[in-house]
Amino acid sequence: MNIYRVLLVVGLLVLSGCNRSGEDTGNVIGTKSYPNGGKTLFDVISKSNTLEDINGGNVRDRGHYSMVYQAKTSKNNLPLSGLNHDGFYTIFEDGVQINETKFHVSQDSKTVSNKILLLLDFSGSIVDDCNKAGAASDVNNLCFQIVDSSKNFIDQIISSNQTMSIYYFNSKNKIQALWRSPDASDTTNDKGSLKASLEKLYSADWRQQNLVGYNSTNLNGAVKDATSVVCRWFDDCTEGVSSEAGSLNQQNYDFATIVVFTDGRDTAAKVSSSRMLSALSLYKRNYYYTIGLGDVDDDVLESIGTNGFLKATQTDKLGEKFGELGDQLNAFSKSFYKLDFCPAQQGGTLDLRVDVDDKERKFYGKIEESVRLIDGIDFRCDIP
Repeated sequence: MNIYRVLLVVGLLVLSGCNRSGEDTGNVIGTKSYPNGGKTLFDVISKSNTLEDINGGNVRDRGHYSMVYQAKTSKNNLPLSGLNHDGFYTIFEDGVQINETKFHVSQDSKTVSNKILLLLDFSGSIVDDCNKAGAASDVNNLCFQIVDSSKNFIDQIISSNQTMSIYYFNSKNKIQALWRSPDASDTTNDKGSLKASLEKLYSADWRQQNLVGYNSTNLNGAVKDATSVVCRWFDDCTEGVSSEAGSLNQQNYDFATIVVFTDGRDTAAKVSSSRMLSALSLYKRNYYYTIGLGDVDDDVLESIGTNGFLKATQTDKLGEKFGELGDQLNAFSKSFYKLDFCPAQQGGTLDLRVDVDDKERKFYGKIEESVRLIDGIDFRCDIP
């Protein structure tokens, strides 16, 4: 199977202006929601070998075959880390376990990068809370929670292979940049500059210039526009045209994550829900998450957050929800593995089956792939 859904994204964080009461519902996607074992799914995203160069020539006699894949729980499709132990794996060639087969499993986070678009909805209620005395230190103030939770979120997930750009929206047609690269074409792992951009929300002059008067919430339009911004980060993406995550012979993969956090609903009515959702389905490399607070439309947020929807009961619980999402995004970056193997069979096409069994955590599953082998070489395995 190929992996064509990514985030992790973190991408879109939507905070919109409405009252902030409500039930603690939603499909919680943090570590608490991980099943206690069960069937595991494996998406193979790359197959290659070290026996020939990138152009398919210069065949060497020494090397091995390899496969990069992602592990996910069958329940909720949550990314699963911790399966990088050789003892979990048993390899079969054409249905037979052969002692001569050599293999090694390793964590392969470097193969995958996750570009995150963090989009904050700064509509009417946000401005009202920011105008209150002590907004920068009151844990019950939404303005404080947006800044503080986002900063902690940045500290939690940003790494060499998880980078971010930050935008916001209100009733304007297009989303606006809090932090972006000069040409709006990329993300950064500079935590300091990302967190400094969030401090703008505490500036009365900045709010007056950019937020005051734009009270409505263009939620649907913002989500749609965010997909266009993310598309510009990738050379192989064309806006409005269906795209895949990549081909099986790629060596590295870039994914994007869009996380939506809102305390309200779309009130601007500039873009319909169906038009917005159609845009989301075009970009197969993206993951989508939503975080809701209070009086939100759960059905809409769940339809946007195809990879997860969380909901907080009150303002001071936002940090907790951001933390749960951060746990999953970190698990995402550690859910990719590389299987290096030297088969006993030396030519033709090999039906490879890999049984996976983590007995302690009770996760199990299998990988089945057809591998075309190089004929006519004296194959010397370089796996110890």
